[in-house]
Amino acid sequence: MNLKNILLLLFMSPLSLVLLAQDNHYWTDQFGIKATALGGAVISGQDDHSMVYYNAAAMSLVKNPSLSFSINAYQYRTYDQRNALGPGQNLESTDYATVPNMMAGVLVLKKHPRWRLGYNVLSKNVFNNKLDLYNSGNYDAIDLPGDETFVSSYAYEIHNGEYWAGIAVSYEASPHLAFGMSHMGVYKSTKYYNAYSITVLPPDTSSSEVTRFASTMSFNFWDIKAIFKPSVLLHYPKFRVGLTAILPSINILGKGNFYREFSTLNMDDILPVDIAVISRARKSKVRHRSAPSVSLGVSAQLGTKCWFHVSAETFFARKYYLIHNDTKKTEHYPEFLNDSLITSIFGGQEFLSYGEAYRPVTNIGAGLDLQLSEQFSLQLGSHTDFNYNRYTVYEFARQVIQSSSYDRLVSSIGGNYTLKNGKRLALAFEFGCALPQTTDYTVDFTTPNESRNGLTGDPGHGARTRAYSFKVMFELTLGKLIP
Repeated sequence: MNLKNILLLLFMSPLSLVLLAQDNHYWTDQFGIKATALGGAVISGQDDHSMVYYNAAAMSLVKNPSLSFSINAYQYRTYDQRNALGPGQNLESTDYATVPNMMAGVLVLKKHPRWRLGYNVLSKNVFNNKLDLYNSGNYDAIDLPGDETFVSSYAYEIHNGEYWAGIAVSYEASPHLAFGMSHMGVYKSTKYYNAYSITVLPPDTSSSEVTRFASTMSFNFWDIKAIFKPSVLLHYPKFRVGLTAILPSINILGKGNFYREFSTLNMDDILPVDIAVISRARKSKVRHRSAPSVSLGVSAQLGTKCWFHVSAETFFARKYYLIHNDTKKTEHYPEFLNDSLITSIFGGQEFLSYGEAYRPVTNIGAGLDLQLSEQFSLQLGSHTDFNYNRYTVYEFARQVIQSSSYDRLVSSIGGNYTLKNGKRLALAFEFGCALPQTTDYTVDFTTPNESRNGLTGDPGHGARTRAYSFKVMFELTLGKLIP
């Protein structure tokens, strides 16, 4: 077997692991108290300003100019993956944050009463996580008599967020039919770090050499894009239907810094030579794409004081594409590893390139809106939040973000109190949890063997994720609202 085939075998088989902890969910956030409390089931229209985001056509339900602030979203999340990197090798983290949710307003044009103008600013997909693990023990890891000292470490950190700002317009074509269009400008920022280090120390250091495998990825980038969202609303006194679409995003500008290093030392059982590859790029071009979607919502009045709402949103698949397509030549050892060989080894793309792929998902939300008195209403809701990451296994051969594989179920409750002066106060609570799922851990720090698994451990089944989120939201609406 030639060197190229040996290297391909090394990267394509043992050096892979289950995804861990990046949030790949479209419905992590809902915007506005009612939308949050109703489980996101508001595509068919509501009487508040979250419609600027959800369904611009439904701004026709707002008859008076007003402005709303979701003052704060106090958020607490816990993440715990049992046996993430082998039996007893657990990863845990907690995250507390105060996240501004949304500010929005709707203007009614007196000279053109069929038209509405809306505007909003919101934060979305804000996610921070930091994980690390250290393990050491005595294992028969290399082809020497007896056990060796095995030292392994893992470090992971990510900071991700999106900030949306946009305007919307709606036109009431008839007493029962309205059309709308939203235009959003999106600023996305991602900062990521991932490092593995595996070292085998023989018992007799005077006569034997250290064996080592290491992989480091570090990058941060930002991207600005535009998104258009057309919508339509059909509404009657006791029944409403809403339809919206998110069109493919239009990239405007993006830049990023990228660094990656990969090396092996004295892995003689599977490699004839030591390998070191390193590359860095600064202010490189970045193009990030958002997945398009279609949403449908239906609302029906049940009795005189209760509305039932249900919404579904389907996000379309996106094939693997390069967010960062690097053309910079790598620094590598040995020198006879030419660039074409390195490209074939590392996933058929340049060593420093980075890409993503999304699988199709459909999320569903349902909620009840109860008008308990003239001033007070109560909302209850629940929704799914399925993971859209296409690849369930992370590979060292390709630079990607190591991420989560679990789905979520979210429940919520909220209330609105309308004051005599037309102002409205609102409060919502939200609880989310990961659905039970057991996955494989194909990197196992407790069963290293160079010739059998490249020091990354034997495949096994037993990694289990537990993730919980708690959120409290406050909102103040200025101006009179007519249901």
